[in-house]
Amino acid sequence: MNSILKYILLVAFTIFSCSLINNESINQMNSDELIDFIELNDAILVDVRTEDEYNSGYIENSLNIDYFSNEFSVNADKLDKNTPIILYCRSGKRSSMSAKKISKLGFKEIYNLEGGILEWIEEGNVIVFNDTIN
Repeated sequence: MNSILKYILLVAFTIFSCSLINNESINQMNSDELIDFIELNDAILVDVRTEDEYNSGYIENSLNIDYFSNEFSVNADKLDKNTPIILYCRSGKRSSMSAKKISKLGFKEIYNLEGGILEWIEEGNVIVFNDTIN
């Protein structure tokens, strides 16, 4: 009985440890840090909102890969996994979930913009609008 308990504890510890390691690869970043980071690094900026949300205003030079799309993982997997990737959404929730998804794809350096584009705008930063009308 004692050996079974040790085995269960070992398995639980291993699972817990692996999840901690995985989450450590996802870094949080605020708006000021994003500006500095982009100026100093070659990074991929990804807006994970829907296409309509993206077209309503986005951070310059960002790609749109919709988190809710069935093709999210396929599209994200096409990006360079050795280049730092910065994810953002409306408020930070979808980008956090996206970060967990893409960490499983093998990306080495993942960042999540805290507060999303709402925080970005609140800090007085510029957004870009598409010329298309939906």
